[in-house]
Amino acid sequence: MLTITDHILTIDDQSIPLPHLTKPATVRVWRVPTEYRENGIFVSVTPIGEPQEIPACDLRQCEYLGEAPLDPHPDALLTEAKAAKKRQIEAERDAACEQPVTALGRVWDADKRSQELLASAITLAQAGAPLPPVWRDHDNDNMSVTGIADLLAISGAIAAQVQQAYATSWARKAAVDAATTIEEVNAA
Repeated sequence: MLTITDHILTIDDQSIPLPHLTKPATVRVWRVPTEYRENGIFVSVTPIGEPQEIPACDLRQCEYLGEAPLDPHPDALLTEAKAAKKRQIEAERDAACEQPVTALGRVWDADKRSQELLASAITLAQAGAPLPPVWRDHDNDNMSVTGIADLLAISGAIAAQVQQAYATSWARKAAVDAATTIEEVNAA
């Protein structure tokens, strides 16, 4: 008789650890020639809806011993929840990095393209190229550029926002890593 307790399959006085899956599965067990499996047991763990694995030896020499359901393993579910939460945190961090910022009394775009254009203008100005005469804000109003300090102020506001977004994501990821329950993961 086969039994499963705490993701350990017991059959013929043998204990066989089962994989930690994130979805329900069916465990099927065959007695097989010892030339095929040293312990004489072939175990197939098939998640629901996936193709079943069978022994790859002469099936006439095998005996089907039975099957039992296998529930998702709590550790696997927690690991999967942590990975999903970290992906969510990273997406939220990336979105926060590109939110408009306020500098010089105006709101400025901070998306990737705006950051690239601003960095390019600053680099060129530092290399001696002329400053752009105006810089367009989030509302599409032009601001006269009177010196490189204007562009650096906008860039500094973006840099501060990016640093804050990353610091927040690091703290949230640390909370995810420390979580011992799915509820704690979801709260991070």
